[in-house]
Amino acid sequence: MKKLTIIVFLLLTLSVKAQQCDILYVPNQHSLVGSYNFKQVGMYVGGYYITTLPQPYIYTTPMSIMNRIGLTYVNKDNTYSIMCGAFLQSYFDHVDMTPDVWIKFYPIRMITKDKKSLDFSLGVNYSNGFRYGVGLSIPY
Repeated sequence: MKKLTIIVFLLLTLSVKAQQCDILYVPNQHSLVGSYNFKQVGMYVGGYYITTLPQPYIYTTPMSIMNRIGLTYVNKDNTYSIMCGAFLQSYFDHVDMTPDVWIKFYPIRMITKDKKSLDFSLGVNYSNGFRYGVGLSIPY
């Protein structure tokens, strides 16, 4: 948990003149997806956030497991974003990867035409079924 938290904060706080930073919560999977964009291209990483385990005598909660990784593209007006990558399902002896596609919209930026405003992000995902996510977008 500590390592993943440190990695996510390092990725989100790098001072490389980033355009924006997003974080989405996906309620169907209890996971978080963070994206970090430079100019128009960036990357995203997601992970499960689990607070309980089925075994009663294991005290390692909360626990996070990385479940997706990929690249992201944002249009010049910062009104929508397309993210493509891989959804990772880990098992005891192997990891399965399936395609992971996201389309995110920024409704306040669409209405106001202001590229540098704080905004909500609404995402639709397809990877073995449709999912949605809601979050926050912070421009630099």
